[in-house]
Amino acid sequence: MAKLLPVALLVAATVAPASGQTLDHVIITCDSFASLYAPLSSFIERTLGLNDTVVLVADICATRPGRDDAERIRNFIKQAYSEWGTTHVLMGGDIDIVPCRRAWVDARHVHPLLYDSIPADLYYADLDGDWDLDQDNLFGEPEDSVDLYPDLFVSRVPASDSAALALFVDKFLTYVENPDAEYLDEVLLSGFDVFEGIYGETTMELYDSLYILPEYKPCNKEYDSDPGLHMLDVIRELNQGQHIWVHIDHCNWWGMGMGYMNHGEVMYNNQLRALTNSGKYTIMTSLGCCTGEFDTSMCASESFILAPNGGGLATATNSRYGLGSDGNPQRGMSYVLVEGFVSGLFRDPDENSLEAIADAWTRAVPLADTNLAYRWCIFCWNLLGEAAMPVWVPSGTGMAEESTKYKGPRTSQTVVRGALMYRPTANSSQRSAGLVDITGRKVVTLRPGANDIRHLVPGVYFLAERSAVSGKLTAVSRVVIQN
Repeated sequence: MAKLLPVALLVAATVAPASGQTLDHVIITCDSFASLYAPLSSFIERTLGLNDTVVLVADICATRPGRDDAERIRNFIKQAYSEWGTTHVLMGGDIDIVPCRRAWVDARHVHPLLYDSIPADLYYADLDGDWDLDQDNLFGEPEDSVDLYPDLFVSRVPASDSAALALFVDKFLTYVENPDAEYLDEVLLSGFDVFEGIYGETTMELYDSLYILPEYKPCNKEYDSDPGLHMLDVIRELNQGQHIWVHIDHCNWWGMGMGYMNHGEVMYNNQLRALTNSGKYTIMTSLGCCTGEFDTSMCASESFILAPNGGGLATATNSRYGLGSDGNPQRGMSYVLVEGFVSGLFRDPDENSLEAIADAWTRAVPLADTNLAYRWCIFCWNLLGEAAMPVWVPSGTGMAEESTKYKGPRTSQTVVRGALMYRPTANSSQRSAGLVDITGRKVVTLRPGANDIRHLVPGVYFLAERSAVSGKLTAVSRVVIQN
């Protein structure tokens, strides 16, 4: 049974838990769902080495301050991050179980339709401030001083009832317990013309050349330049079993374009739910508008994940309109998020995970500080699925060793306040060291001796030490900064 921790046990502490143990992974859900997460929780702990617990929404909302339940949940996550060292949070249900925060963007100067509140689970991942500095109940505006960088990994299971949750958990276990499944070398690139001069085929060929690992080649491809009925071809490919599906076309919450501009073809939600690739579940990402509009009754991404006899187990998609750019047709606006996610999925020849959602957010942040169109794109981008889930590489050989990005508690941990004492593991002239956040972004360059860290937000960081000669990572240790 999943470990259910009364939230009252998380109090305003000045020290780590007495045992020194962290709670890396937290599932936030309702009482009727808690026991159903036991198999997923067991895998998270047994295989990934992440200490997991389940916390109930009702307990959080009864004990935490906040203007509404979303703020109460975020305040709990902030405390778990800084006191438990939590790095992964799974929102364990659809918005009727775990509410979402809708971020606000008014970018009508770019397009008259860009004026909306956007379901944005980044609200639960970026823990700086309260997202409403000016107290006008419009969240995530530039004047709210939101830095947009994720501090931990957040994802959501789009389940509103026990049957849907049981289906998701079964798909998750089928995938993670079969790292040698034959279909894992199958990648489907379906790119179609979006507007004149913005061609999905060109983008897919770019991804194929830059990111797709040799283990996955040759990819299966469906383009506007191909003959035949694109929608039927894509359904056939998916039913045969595709590990990863990258899609570009016009979409809406009710379906996904399959050559919409030139042929008017759409794969509707009922067709997504009718897929028959049982046991060969797919990870999907799409540029399309509203594919991941999870605050509707059943968007395309939810239909894909909740297909009873096939479909997928994770999606990275847009909860409102996806955007393109005439000036940078293959790599601008929402394409930045798609490319970030794709590059994250295929980064390592040995080990990858759905933590790639943070790669996507982080890649777009420098463009979104004052650019409201990019801000729109970041808020729209959400992961449905489990962010800690490994993405199996067909010929993977084991754990990657060369990343500063967090991959589970395989290192020592230190709790510090005020100053971090750095003692090089070898001759300091042969080492460079830095403190990085969960995405691998360096926040402090460390020098031997005491390093002032009072300016950093309390939470989880990693001390990464590299050889100054080879550039290879030589040591990583986990650091929890507390007030």
